[in-house]
Amino acid sequence: MAKLTSNEKIENAGDKFVLTHQIDMPAGYKGQLHRHIWYQLMYASSGVLNVEYQNQIMFVPPQKAIWLPPNCDHRVRVPVGAHFHSVYFRPDTVSALGDTSKVLSVTPLVRELILAVGEMTHEDKELDDKDKRLTQVLIDQLSLQADSALSILIPSDKRLAELVRQIIHTPSNAMSLEEWAQTLNLSSRTITRIFTKEVGMGFKEWRQKVRLLEAINLLEQGLPVTQVALEVGYQSPSAFTYAFKQAFGINPASYFVD
Repeated sequence: MAKLTSNEKIENAGDKFVLTHQIDMPAGYKGQLHRHIWYQLMYASSGVLNVEYQNQIMFVPPQKAIWLPPNCDHRVRVPVGAHFHSVYFRPDTVSALGDTSKVLSVTPLVRELILAVGEMTHEDKELDDKDKRLTQVLIDQLSLQADSALSILIPSDKRLAELVRQIIHTPSNAMSLEEWAQTLNLSSRTITRIFTKEVGMGFKEWRQKVRLLEAINLLEQGLPVTQVALEVGYQSPSAFTYAFKQAFGINPASYFVD
């Protein structure tokens, strides 16, 4: 008998209020654009998820998880392979977590709660009172986690499509704002205005954030900090380390250390 998809499980949930799904995703995995009618928590206990949602890309290392509201189109990409966990919550049970997408911190307690809820729903059994209380603890703990800075907005103005494509694909691209203006036949002032309006920051700040988020993918692969710094476009490891610590509050060498 074929396994039900996540949406089929949701449609057949009856009076259940939490469902889970786990899968090993290989390096290079690219999911299809899809949506769910329940809230979704996405977590990788190993590897890094890149989740495309509306006009943003969210990065999810093992210390983070993504919270998505119902009925939002999204897709998952996995650059280096990941053990993927998804927890679906019936909408009336998680109002405290809000209706906006966000990247949440995963504390050691939250991690164990995600794994425990996944284990107790693995066989599709009915939850007893103890199981329901444990699930509520997970919901309560998630509501305490602040939104992280692990997402990047993508300008939607078609005039910048080539700029966005090249920098997302090759974050080390070092073309200046003036060079891009000449290439795109736009003024640098116009490019700056579009970035400020659509993503809330200037071109240089946006490119730096793209670089730092890509660095997380490379660090997860075990690459040394010096190599990561050069691959994402920094001239020296010290400049990269300073920018990384300013953005995430921790040195890159320590980012994936428990």
